[in-house]
Amino acid sequence: MSVDRDGWPSDTRERLHVLKNRWQALTDQLAAADLHGLLLTDPSDVRWLTGFSGSNGAALAIAGSAPQLATDGRYAEQAAVECPGVGLLITRQLVEQLLMRLREHSVTNLGVDPVSMTLAQFRMLGAHPSMFGVRVTEVDSPLADLRRIKDSSEIASLREACRISTESLRVVLQEVRVGMTELEVARMLELTMGELGASDRAFTTIVAAGPNGGEPHHAPTPRPIEAGDFVTIDFGALVDGYHADCTRTVIVGGDPADWQSEIYQAVREAAEAGRAAAVPGAETKAVDAAARTVISAAGFGEVFVHGLGHGVGLDIHESPMLGAATAGTLSAAVPITVEPGIYLPGKGGVRIEDTCLVGDGGLEIMTDFPRDLLRVD
Repeated sequence: MSVDRDGWPSDTRERLHVLKNRWQALTDQLAAADLHGLLLTDPSDVRWLTGFSGSNGAALAIAGSAPQLATDGRYAEQAAVECPGVGLLITRQLVEQLLMRLREHSVTNLGVDPVSMTLAQFRMLGAHPSMFGVRVTEVDSPLADLRRIKDSSEIASLREACRISTESLRVVLQEVRVGMTELEVARMLELTMGELGASDRAFTTIVAAGPNGGEPHHAPTPRPIEAGDFVTIDFGALVDGYHADCTRTVIVGGDPADWQSEIYQAVREAAEAGRAAAVPGAETKAVDAAARTVISAAGFGEVFVHGLGHGVGLDIHESPMLGAATAGTLSAAVPITVEPGIYLPGKGGVRIEDTCLVGDGGLEIMTDFPRDLLRVD
């Protein structure tokens, strides 16, 4: 392992460089909001700011200074490795100890996200001795804007998560047969993602066969796959905390019936229209409308029952949301999903989903896998 002139291992120095860029961006945001500090308790916000991936942590961002991270003794060594340059507090009283640092840094206007705090933590703010003279400003989703646009390290992790996802699907579809259960397919896919390098599944895998495909978020069951079934598989790998999200619908052990071909074609064309509309500056509701118009024209508008997509990153669902009533525009370096679907209750359904990266030079499909209807025998 190479070491730089300051004694940092090269990979640690690179991680510190990424974190310092984030700290500076947050400092600029705090200054614009007239805040001196920001208390973070959402695990994904804490990880983005400090690099800490443990399950018990809170952070205090201070304008013009490195953040403070509080965690308990189980994670002391892990935090020391993951969080270069961060002030580290080892304690069971995470928020309490971070509040003790306010006076040291002359913080008199503290931003907090009440949504991510427990009620006990929120009540503590008004009673803690260190809060005397400190104004509390509630800030909903305080890092949403900063986390929306991904840096090169985040994009690299997302690309790897997407690569593992699609390669795993390629492997598993070679094994899928009539008679296998939804649960068998789901567990086989999750095992394969782990064998190919994923740290975990990005979310609970969906496998919906036959009429179960009429439920957008069907949980896998012991139902066997029957000949001629549509099987919708919604899944993703987790790499370095970053989530891939991909869905394909295949037909098993038979040729498609006319109704199956019809809805599949409508969804595929809608996905193409949505991806074509996802350019920098596009309104999120306009991207949704581009795909929704296709499905409505095919006569299935009422059974496309969810938004077109969402951002992905340290959370599986992040800003921006792509829906009929959402506000906002797309920017370059923002990863999104495009996932139109048609769901016929009691009969079956189709969803085609890709994780994509919005870019000035065009949309990159990171979950690159065939979108034609595949027959699996």
